Amino acid sequence: MIQLEEITSFPKFSNQLENKLLYSNHSEDISISYQSTYTIKYVIDGLKSYNWNHCDIEVKKNQYLILNDDNLITTEAKKGTKGISLFLSSKLINEIFHFNSKENNSIKFLEILQKSSNQNINILLKEIAYLYENNQIFLMEQIDDLFIKISELIVQEQISIDTNFANLKIVKHDTKRELYKLIMDAKEYLNDNFREKITLDIISRDIGISKYYLHRLFREINKNTPLDYLTTIRLEHAKNRLKSTKETIFEVAVNCGFDNTAYFSNSFKRYIGYSPSEFRKLF
Repeated sequence: MIQLEEITSFPKFSNQLENKLLYSNHSEDISISYQSTYTIKYVIDGLKSYNWNHCDIEVKKNQYLILNDDNLITTEAKKGTKGISLFLSSKLINEIFHFNSKENNSIKFLEILQKSSNQNINILLKEIAYLYENNQIFLMEQIDDLFIKISELIVQEQISIDTNFANLKIVKHDTKRELYKLIMDAKEYLNDNFREKITLDIISRDIGISKYYLHRLFREINKNTPLDYLTTIRLEHAKNRLKSTKETIFEVAVNCGFDNTAYFSNSFKRYIGYSPSEFRKLF
């Protein structure tokens, strides 16, 4: 049974164990330390700071952080900050891990700030937060299913990451963590600047690794190249504009970072299966 707990004033606890959804809406500044199981920290509004194992990470609105089992965590938040913490059963996490992997050891997540790397996880976290604030009766009916779904997603994502790093012959956890952070930085750079003229030289310069290494590492981790990923981002934005605006095809192309209409139309049809005009007629 998943417990629901809410804190608004200064919390009084020394540990947070499994099978709990904790909703926080801080009415005052807080700083507290506690022992925890596997945890997903998601910020609904404001900013929270977390410290554990000599690591410091700030999590902002719509961002999340996955922490490993048996961590001593210090949390700091300002008045008005809202968020949810999912304290996940170590038994459940390891059961999912062993079901999906041939490894006999316990899973170890890369504890890195996540912005939009996994849309499925983001969608579930937003759904849980929305239901807590607006429909707790329905949330309680769905909470076990939601906990299992999100546990499966984070475990499967980590297994995929570990498999890709194994292909690169990288096994050291700290090395994986730093390299994965670079790839997350590259993805966020592309998401933030997709309208601009972007080359591998520009990305590698701003991220701080060589063009060749960025290309190889990005491809191994994401199964596509940085520029292919950029095209996908642009096309997703183009789809939304074609559905929700009356912009011309040329305006959509320019607003989504494409140099000319012909290249945009060819790319759109190759990826989506319809020309931009055909796609718009569907809606």
